[in-house]
Amino acid sequence: MLFRFIVVLGCIVMFINGCNSLISQNFGTHKLRTLSMEQVVRENIGDADYIEVSGAWQSGDYIHAPGGRTSKKPILIYPLLDRAQLTALDSNQVVQPAIVAWTEEFAPDCVEKKNCIERREFTLKGIVRNIPKEKNRSGELPASRYQLPENVIFVEVNKAPIAWYWNLAMMVGAVALAFALELRSFKRTKPVNNNL
Repeated sequence: MLFRFIVVLGCIVMFINGCNSLISQNFGTHKLRTLSMEQVVRENIGDADYIEVSGAWQSGDYIHAPGGRTSKKPILIYPLLDRAQLTALDSNQVVQPAIVAWTEEFAPDCVEKKNCIERREFTLKGIVRNIPKEKNRSGELPASRYQLPENVIFVEVNKAPIAWYWNLAMMVGAVALAFALELRSFKRTKPVNNNL
């Protein structure tokens, strides 16, 4: 009885999660929002969870964080700037990056060569997601160059929300599992009709 209750409760949670994500991808925070880096610096990103930002500049500075206990993969952490901030940085001014990007996808030998992040302009696309605590070394960015604002945005680069069909599969699977479990339970407890 307890097992059945826990499974059905899990199915309800899975169904709600899949439904919420499916709706959010089409109408809510998981829908791709397109912004310019100047907009992000000036206005922030609102409630967006999935963003594409044009005109983002990598300054060439980055932090390498090795893997931890729970997440073995190392990551790169680097600030993103708009053109005006990059010019200010070149004039030896301290800047406040609106976005700190991070990724697990990089060539391992770049750390030794010290060329993991090149200075360039690019279009950022990714999910707004905090860096895992044990790997968050964003505070180690040089204080003489960067000051992280309180509302800094962490973005995992080149990541997207789960595809809509997986959310739909999660919903259908949860309903099917709960229905099958309840049907089985009903058949076991169904009284036997004795025709006398």
